[in-house]
Amino acid sequence: MATSLRARALLATLLLLSAAGLAGCDLLFPDADLSAWRLPVGHLVSTRGPVKVEHDGRAGTAELGYLFLKDALETGPEGAAKVRFGNGRLVEVGPDARFVIGEDKTGLVLEVARGLVLSRVPAGADGTRSPDPGSVALSILTPFGITRVGSSQSELSVEVGRDDAKVNVLLGSVEFISRNGQSTSAAAGETLSLTAEKVEILGRKGQASEAPKQIELAEIQVTITASGKADLKKKDSKKWAALGRKAEKLGTGDSVRVRDGRGTIDLGGAGSRLALEKDSEVVFGESGRAGDVEQTKLDMKKGAVTLTLAPNQKSRVELPGLQLESDLGGQFGVQLTKDGFIVSAVAGDLRISRNGVQQAVQAGQVATLGSGGAAKVDTEDQAALELPSKQGMKVYHAGLPGGSLTWPGPSGTYYVEVALDAAFTERIIAGQVHGKFLNVSLPRKGNLYWRVFKDDGKTQVDQGSAYFAPEPPIRDLARLRNDVPEGSETVSIYYQDKPPAVTFTYKPEEKATQYKVVVFRADALDTPVVDRTVPEERLALEAGTLTEGSYVWSVTPLSETGEELRGGRMNKLEMVYDNSVPVLAVTEPRNGAEARGGQTHVAGVAPVGTRLTVNGRPVELDDKNRFDATVAVGGRPPQVVFRLSKPGASDSFTIRALKRAR
Repeated sequence: MATSLRARALLATLLLLSAAGLAGCDLLFPDADLSAWRLPVGHLVSTRGPVKVEHDGRAGTAELGYLFLKDALETGPEGAAKVRFGNGRLVEVGPDARFVIGEDKTGLVLEVARGLVLSRVPAGADGTRSPDPGSVALSILTPFGITRVGSSQSELSVEVGRDDAKVNVLLGSVEFISRNGQSTSAAAGETLSLTAEKVEILGRKGQASEAPKQIELAEIQVTITASGKADLKKKDSKKWAALGRKAEKLGTGDSVRVRDGRGTIDLGGAGSRLALEKDSEVVFGESGRAGDVEQTKLDMKKGAVTLTLAPNQKSRVELPGLQLESDLGGQFGVQLTKDGFIVSAVAGDLRISRNGVQQAVQAGQVATLGSGGAAKVDTEDQAALELPSKQGMKVYHAGLPGGSLTWPGPSGTYYVEVALDAAFTERIIAGQVHGKFLNVSLPRKGNLYWRVFKDDGKTQVDQGSAYFAPEPPIRDLARLRNDVPEGSETVSIYYQDKPPAVTFTYKPEEKATQYKVVVFRADALDTPVVDRTVPEERLALEAGTLTEGSYVWSVTPLSETGEELRGGRMNKLEMVYDNSVPVLAVTEPRNGAEARGGQTHVAGVAPVGTRLTVNGRPVELDDKNRFDATVAVGGRPPQVVFRLSKPGASDSFTIRALKRAR
């Protein structure tokens, strides 16, 4: 360079002062000491949360204004800042980050000790000299080497951790010089993964021979198991072999397909696993650890994969044309479509990278990636079935796909764990969510346990558990035939829904060809309720023929000529409504019924002493605990959620899934 950075900055400042007609620099920069070259090189344009600046050895809360050489900027765990340098360059600083402004012979140097720093130079920048202070090339120094950015149009992010760093080139190109002097170039769409020993380029295509030596991943023992119909094809084989529940080793180039059920790829002892859903097929690449990052490569051929990434573990999953990165783990879904991918974040946050473009997908969001352009990110709706954080709940359903676990408290970020056992040794979800609910898949039969923490992952604020199963077999008295034999003492039939079917039985009579059966109400013996003649030794009445009350009945055998072979003896029958049902009995609607006009009819009977809500609204019970109402229907699919509550007992839920009217 013909002149030093300080000399050029001084010249630029003098030009500005002269143009303004000012006699001294103290009017613009009251703290500037020209004898010590204390000239501004940047401008702090915005802050959010806790941000500090160190100037001349003194630290204090950052104020918007000029920054100088040797100034340090530091953000807190929830802080962020933006600094504008010359040539239109904007540097964004993420939470818990720190850098010091320095210089070398090429220009400014940001010495980044930790955290995430994003540098952008807009279109139109050409690297020519400018009278603006600091309009020179920028370099970013980390503990692992220096990244030369230049002054032309570019965009990149640098993330510095304790043991490694990543330089993600989004636009333009950079040169990286390691601590041992080795030079490496990276272009848009490529990421430099840095440690003290090695450099790895991620995302490079068609340049394998030119790339520096790849980091050798520490081997992870990968196995595959299946529940359902799944097959494995080894790399060097042309035949598929059926998979079972016994774990089998999975190697690079092996293929897995799932025709029904699920296939689970276990990535060693850290707790990460990939679950292949029905009608899915993948080719496994490799899996290992590079520093503190768990890295897996997978080629999806069709279908969907659920990624359960170990908590508090940095993870990277590479698919053809797509990279997913997580810093704290969680559960994520990836579905291959004809145009690209659909990526959903169930719990935990992701960074997705494609074609040099990086986007964030937070917990509760779904990203749709088409054939080109940026991903379309939408927030997922809360499931219609809301389960509160209570212990020992029961949920009866016939294959409902999902529900939401909810908890009270202020809005914000929480950390949630979901497991199959109370000791949380069989954990299936662990990650951050940005709200007061978590949508989960429901087991057809089994238990779920969950606990909710503050965002520190340590301070527990709530917990819950539920048992899931198909609806218990309620005695459908409308389809049962209650036998009432002749000659016995008073027969009592108890029912809990609607009057059941009744069958009268009697002994056969010699020479009888028909039997006349007459039934009266006990208080109306002049008018029979039933008067029928049948050829069999039994008379079956349909459900509802005899309602609640007391009856007497008789049977008279008849000969072929119609002569009474013996007199009819009166027998007693009691039809008794019993509202002491142990569980909710729902008669309407049935599963699969159509929901017309966004409403449906509900009917049934509830146990004594309970309170019933349907789709979140109280439903009135009559003096016999029966209900009959019309309710609004929502959800996908449309569903009716019956919630039964009783003091001193756990809540129970019964869900009827409907279908939309055509």
